[in-house]
Amino acid sequence: MNFIELLEHSKVDKSIIADFRQWLFHIKDIKGYSFNTYKSYCYDVCDFFIFYQYYHQVSLSQSNLKNLDLQTFRAWVADIGANRNYTNVYKRPLSARSRRRAISSLKNYLKFSSIKNPNYKSSFTEIQLLKNPKIPKTLPKPISEEQIDQLINQLTKISKKKWVQKRNLALLYLLYGCGLRINEALSITKNHLTDKESLTIIGKGNKERLIPVLEIVSRSLEDYLKELPYKISNNQLIFVGDRGAPLKASAFQRDLKKARINLGLPITTTPHALRHSFATHLLKNGGDLRIIQELLGHSSLSTTQIYTEVDDVSLEKTYREKNPSK
Repeated sequence: MNFIELLEHSKVDKSIIADFRQWLFHIKDIKGYSFNTYKSYCYDVCDFFIFYQYYHQVSLSQSNLKNLDLQTFRAWVADIGANRNYTNVYKRPLSARSRRRAISSLKNYLKFSSIKNPNYKSSFTEIQLLKNPKIPKTLPKPISEEQIDQLINQLTKISKKKWVQKRNLALLYLLYGCGLRINEALSITKNHLTDKESLTIIGKGNKERLIPVLEIVSRSLEDYLKELPYKISNNQLIFVGDRGAPLKASAFQRDLKKARINLGLPITTTPHALRHSFATHLLKNGGDLRIIQELLGHSSLSTTQIYTEVDDVSLEKTYREKNPSK
């Protein structure tokens, strides 16, 4: 998506587009944000610029930056969470989590712009007063150990191609055996596999973490690479699709969905649920919360602590099943 063209088409003031262009360069080329983060942040800020025109009936410009006040920010957050009657970037209401990200995106833009242009300083001060929407508390939904075994068996039946079967198993073992995100697993090259006992991954925020690799995971990767019909160099991605191009997350999600449906498993059986299962099963078997935090790449322990609640719910459920009279 060409964000500059989007703003020009929406008739956003040229001076604001110039500031936006500088910010684009900063988050993409200087800070090195991941593609998904970069795209989301840009969409969020573009959405705000277009909303501003609708709300104030005038394009945002250097002369009216003072109108970027708390009331405007609050109105925008309410707007992106509701059904709209005008054309903007987001056509459907955003969840509380997405609205929190949108606020973070705009704060990022205003902070950067306030350093370059003093006219933004008051707006950056104002947005600090904006409260984040509360996120409804939901617990991760892990897959049981029995269901993991069923998935392993079922994934080998999804494709008739032996190398695809081994590819899908290798991916499943990485997600469940190492707690990787699907995009982290798909970013692995041959260079990552020089040490059979550990794996260095660059996760969210370009944070590097070292993950121990179980023998079964290492063996599944070796089996897949031996069966792979395409030649790949050491710096190429190891997971590929039918025609040898880098594998997309949606392709594995599709195969996992077929396996889930065949087994009658719940809709929450997703690639990310395998990561949840990794954390929950480790904790259930006596894993240290701090170590699990490091393995998952969470910047805050509070993010990891939610798995303690999952384990408590699981224990209570088991207790009630064993003691129905209680």
